[in-house]
Amino acid sequence: MLDHTLMALTAGTTAILFTRLLYYSSYGLDLKTEGFYLLSIANPFLYAINVSVSLFGFVYHWLYELVGGDIAVLRMANITLNMVLGWILSLLVIRRLWAVGWLESAVLSAGIASLILCHFSPSWGLWGRTPTHYSLTSQSILMVMIGLLLADWPGRIHRGVGSILVGVGGWCCFMARPPTAAAIAAVVILRFAVCRRRSPLLMLGAALVALTLLSGTAYMIDGGITGFVTRIVNSSAMEILRADGHELSLMFRIDRLPTSRAQFAIDVLAAIALLLSVLMRRHRLLLSLSFAAMLIVTIAIALLGTDPVGIKPSTLFLVPAFTCIGATFYRQGSVLRTQTPTTIALALTFLVLPHLSALGSGLNYWLVGSMDALFWMLAVVAFLSPLAQRGRGVAMLLSLTVFAQLLTALVINAGILNPWSEVKDLRANTAVMPMPGGGKLVLSQSFHDYLTTAKALARAAGLKVGSPILYLTGLAPSLMYVLETRALGSPWLIGGYPGSNAVAVQALGLENCADLAKAWVLIEPGAPSHLDQPSIMASFGAGQADYVVAATFEPPIIEGTAYPNGPTQFLLKPVRPAVQAEQSCREARIKAANHNENEQDGAKIPPFWRAH
Repeated sequence: MLDHTLMALTAGTTAILFTRLLYYSSYGLDLKTEGFYLLSIANPFLYAINVSVSLFGFVYHWLYELVGGDIAVLRMANITLNMVLGWILSLLVIRRLWAVGWLESAVLSAGIASLILCHFSPSWGLWGRTPTHYSLTSQSILMVMIGLLLADWPGRIHRGVGSILVGVGGWCCFMARPPTAAAIAAVVILRFAVCRRRSPLLMLGAALVALTLLSGTAYMIDGGITGFVTRIVNSSAMEILRADGHELSLMFRIDRLPTSRAQFAIDVLAAIALLLSVLMRRHRLLLSLSFAAMLIVTIAIALLGTDPVGIKPSTLFLVPAFTCIGATFYRQGSVLRTQTPTTIALALTFLVLPHLSALGSGLNYWLVGSMDALFWMLAVVAFLSPLAQRGRGVAMLLSLTVFAQLLTALVINAGILNPWSEVKDLRANTAVMPMPGGGKLVLSQSFHDYLTTAKALARAAGLKVGSPILYLTGLAPSLMYVLETRALGSPWLIGGYPGSNAVAVQALGLENCADLAKAWVLIEPGAPSHLDQPSIMASFGAGQADYVVAATFEPPIIEGTAYPNGPTQFLLKPVRPAVQAEQSCREARIKAANHNENEQDGAKIPPFWRAH
């Protein structure tokens, strides 16, 4: 009866964690980056280049259309997809390595898979509820690993489905982050090479699926392979020119693990407690009661919304890592002696996958990798599987499940209480605001007032839906999405980097002069990362005198972000006749082209700039 009670508590905890995150899908909007993701997904075909060399917008565009542009439903679909894929992968790992019944496997794998929900915690400077290149990378790696495990099972159906999933996952990974796709391809090749049931046809089938999807995508987006390759090359050139940490020389690096002595001590104690609960053979009743108490505490933390520990991303790696290290000393290293090539390969693969998912990112790799902390916990599941004796598998997996759920509850609450780039505590949001697409979001009152006022003033000034706009604040493209305008050059002209202004000039050089001639301009002179207005305007033959201030906006004060003081934004309306402005744009481009031809150092001029 106690075992059944624990299973029910575990299943209930998983359901609470999942539904709680779904509930808050309609809460909040990231002022800094979420607008970039939404603009990229809403209409990715408007742009000739892609920020971060990611094509995630084309993949998620069909989902955006399916939900009618409702942001809350879009977030729910994204969260659900990750949870389902994480559950399937965890279930396959447990069924592959542990002697546990189907019911126990389903319940415990769902509990362990709840760690994938850490991906969607709106904290740590990453926003994952709305589909992004981060979420697509995670989902693609999950699909690849599911496919690899299925391909290792006997039966043609399993192998065929596994091969297809590997191919689809590989294509999605390339669309999300090409450097990660290359690394995952190496993992797949190595896996097929060492697998006992290896078959060249399986790897060939996966490659054929990926190449077919990639070719179809190239023709759909750019009309052919040449145009698609040009898009990738030009986008890469933009990243290098911006100098924001995406350079090739910085791709392969070892970042510092962000932690502290106090956090380190907490992680060591947590790993010791996890090891004791896994390896204890006696006092089964006491251990079961402890599990029940921890599950009740986890449910209380989730429902009450408290954050008693102040968990850091490093915890999601250090606890699994210390657990594996400590297990190696159990019974004079018996865990190492009983390992099989399958468990070793699987554990090592899961251990490095979070870093592979971060490959090419300009952020700290540990921070980005913590979004896929499920893989670190699955490495523990694979590593400890040889210790499971008859009748002990459920108890050991239950220990891992309980700790995974506790970590998940703490991470989710940290994000709800302290969301990134928002007024603090999502639970305090009460202002309901209609959004483009027909959906609604619950925002803080100050953020709601800012967006509502900005939209009303812009419409009164004559800014219509779909109007082209030049966004020179360097941050916060979410306003562009709310105004339902078309941001020129890129959904987000990022500011604050050495090459930001040069990238903005070159991105706008790919736009039509007719659109630039009638484009409105949004500037924010007081922002720390604003773009240089005179030089960028001069690139298409415009100046300050060609615009008048049509409206001013006051962004909300958000502590701990790039908007601590809420600098004033100015919406500028073009006053020159469109024909004159268009002619000035053409003349400016001809002058720039002649100047570039006279440059001696032609290597500094990207090929796409010469073409235009």
